[in-house]
Amino acid sequence: QPRAVFSVGPAHSVLCMLPVGRSRLALAGASLAYGTGLFVAYEASRPKPPLLTCEQRRDRFAELAQGYDGDVHCDEQSSGILAWRQELVAQARGRVLEIAGGTGRNLEHFPAAVSELVVGDNCEAMLQVAARRVAEARVGGGAACCPSAVTLAVMDASALPFADDSFDTVVDTFGVCSFEAPVQALREMGRCCKPGGAVLLLEHGASSLAPLRWWQAHRLNRHVDRWGCYWNRDIEGMVAESGLRVVSVQRRHLGTTVMLRCEPAKGEAS
Repeated sequence: QPRAVFSVGPAHSVLCMLPVGRSRLALAGASLAYGTGLFVAYEASRPKPPLLTCEQRRDRFAELAQGYDGDVHCDEQSSGILAWRQELVAQARGRVLEIAGGTGRNLEHFPAAVSELVVGDNCEAMLQVAARRVAEARVGGGAACCPSAVTLAVMDASALPFADDSFDTVVDTFGVCSFEAPVQALREMGRCCKPGGAVLLLEHGASSLAPLRWWQAHRLNRHVDRWGCYWNRDIEGMVAESGLRVVSVQRRHLGTTVMLRCEPAKGEAS
């Protein structure tokens, strides 16, 4: 005979005369549903901070700069994002422009095939960290630790200060989420890239899973307030709108991380 199990839980259900295994599963399911309901209700009731302006987001990046690498390194390593950075940047060749280079997290991954590297960002405090990284690489490991010719410059991704067809490769990792005008910034990347060159992108954006997309939208204001970036943008849609031609695409983390190799569509309307 099955043991009788009587339980009046948060869901006010009575589990009676069920086998012990089934009753435990049912109780666990009811508790989970109740807890989820409480959490969703709590989240829905929390006030959302206003979205930061462009200037406020730049200030946020400046505040994050000194501790940024320590804040994200373990997460990037455990999630495989660090390996994806390495895989993406290893494709760079010739004269390279990196947009939204930040603290220089990609510097050590550029291959010997890179003859010159220009790193741009709109936050000077981030580039100051990158400059220290370059100096330490020079002292500690020589030119093999990053390209021998590296220039760091504050610049606006939506109005790059370079002539058309200036670079063999353009790289951007986790910048599209932060640009004030992301489609225009992507168009600028294509404009500055030589015909037959590569625009290499590693971005996070909207999930392919509807519940997670809802969560990203719900948490957007708080995420922008914490990190300064919009983590639920339609990255592939923006790339298509910019006129870049997608050569390959890979997705991970339920679609929230996407790696693309693109080409500038020279001679075509963008």
